[in-house]
Amino acid sequence: MSYFMSGKKILCALLVIICFFAPAIAAKRTIYLSVSDIEKYKDDMTPYIYSLLTNAEYKKGNFKLVFPKGTYHFRPTGAYGKYHAITNHDNGYRRFAFPLIGMKNVEIDANEAEFIFHGQIIPFLVENSSGVKIANVNIDWEVPFYLEGSVVAVNDSDSSVDIRITDGFNNFKLQDNRLIIAGEGWEEYFLGENICFNPQTKAVQYRTDDWYYIPKPWSMETKAKQISNRVIRLQTKFTKTAPPLGTIITFKGTFGNNRHSPAIHLSDAKNVELNNLNIYHAGGMGVIAEKTENIHLDKVNICRRPGSNRILSVTADATHFCNCKGKVIVENCLFENMLDDACNMHGTYTKVEKIVDSKTVIARLSHPQQFGFRFASAKDTLQIVQNRSILPKSKVQLKSVQVINDQYAKYTFTKDITDKIEPGDGLENIEWYPEFEFRNNIVQNNRARSILISSPKKVLVEKNTFSSQMTGILFEGDMDSWFESGAVNDVTIRNNKFLDGAYGGGASHVTIWVNPQQKEINPKKAYERNIIIENNLFKTFGDGLLRAHSVDNLQFINNTIEESTKYEKWKNEPVINVKLSQNVVIYGNKNNRTKPFEVEIDELTMKSSPNIKTEITLSDLK
Repeated sequence: MSYFMSGKKILCALLVIICFFAPAIAAKRTIYLSVSDIEKYKDDMTPYIYSLLTNAEYKKGNFKLVFPKGTYHFRPTGAYGKYHAITNHDNGYRRFAFPLIGMKNVEIDANEAEFIFHGQIIPFLVENSSGVKIANVNIDWEVPFYLEGSVVAVNDSDSSVDIRITDGFNNFKLQDNRLIIAGEGWEEYFLGENICFNPQTKAVQYRTDDWYYIPKPWSMETKAKQISNRVIRLQTKFTKTAPPLGTIITFKGTFGNNRHSPAIHLSDAKNVELNNLNIYHAGGMGVIAEKTENIHLDKVNICRRPGSNRILSVTADATHFCNCKGKVIVENCLFENMLDDACNMHGTYTKVEKIVDSKTVIARLSHPQQFGFRFASAKDTLQIVQNRSILPKSKVQLKSVQVINDQYAKYTFTKDITDKIEPGDGLENIEWYPEFEFRNNIVQNNRARSILISSPKKVLVEKNTFSSQMTGILFEGDMDSWFESGAVNDVTIRNNKFLDGAYGGGASHVTIWVNPQQKEINPKKAYERNIIIENNLFKTFGDGLLRAHSVDNLQFINNTIEESTKYEKWKNEPVINVKLSQNVVIYGNKNNRTKPFEVEIDELTMKSSPNIKTEITLSDLK
């Protein structure tokens, strides 16, 4: 009898478990688009998708949507919309082709179909959802969110250039002596942000920031005159000189108005896979993720469409991860010709404005493209950082958060914070940082950097090829500009190829730059820690491979340095320059150039690095 009762209890328990998890383990329903639906919605698939995702049967997820290979158009007219805040973008009322909101266990397989978008619309939103996979799709826009043309004449007499608008770019008009970027349902009155590309290499033009950039106020006041059907004369002013004939010049409008339509936005999501995607264009970033746990990008190419005469891919970062956690993996991807970094992974600093009482402060999000960001929740552990050094002071746990508006919030802690915090200090949410792997990727021909790393969790960067206009890998926390947090603690950079970076001019960029933006540096306490750079190939025209300050345990070992003649060197600097740091190790590097391997270490760093003198060998100093 006892055995029978025991078995009965087990059976009941199993039934309870089955009933509880039934929705999760139910077979995922596969939805195939019918020929009739494809024909009916051939000019605009958006209403079909809206109807499907709002259907009671599917609005919670648990389905696989399969598209036959073909071309599908998506327009904003019938799209789901709402006011939407996207970190590092421009907030506003946004519309979405695939609003995957509050769903679980969803897969979209497009069988390498072409998804062509029209106007200001965000293709994919994954919000408050988990177990989402998007695969085998090509994303592009019918009309791009920028304008480009080639320089066909330079007129020194009136400081003007004639540009021939690239074939296929019909998104412009002249009005009030201005060249207007005119897209589908939107216009940009000012040419604004601009950059030049080399027509042969398809990369950013050599030293473009030093010579060929149109700065403010001229970028906002450029006068235009039509010379012929597609030739426009622009009367303006460049930083030094007009670009050479044939140079491709691009304009994307003004900051604050030109990041509205990223291709994929992940927000408060979990377990997201993006596989075998080609993102040929977007009016913002390719993939922007915030407060999302466990993300895997495999073969997500953000690149120029093969055979296209467009010089750009996306108009901002290829990928960007803000306050994510779990594990973020980016592998086997091509990132090229975007107008910002290939990957930026970081947290966020909020700035303390007021001490309300012994347990409560008011803090603000300081960068305008952070407004509306959900920085923290009750029970999160925050780290208080000192304003000028951005070094940690103490850790506190949140009891509650009261959002005042899109910029300010009131934070109440579980314990007394008297004498631990003061106005101007920063708050950092240390609950939300990921382990990060960036491997087997190619980064080339883009404006700005290859990758930025800001996470105290384990980071691995391996088997990539980097060649960007600015720095290859940048470490840079700050409390003054972008307010991006995340001092590193365990970074390995190995078996990569760094090819001809930092060629675009402007600031004094080097290949790898450890550059925390501290107003005060504590010589005994570093901001960054444990950065290992080993077994990489550096083949570059410039000398500067590594510059660093405020780092503890920085190792540059067993790397190979070769000389490139692709560009002309225009500045002299040491191969390695380290100051105000501790435990620096340099050894085993092969200098295969005709130039000497120059190393500059300040006295304080030398004294605090007991191995550095003995580890700099003759081969290193060759």
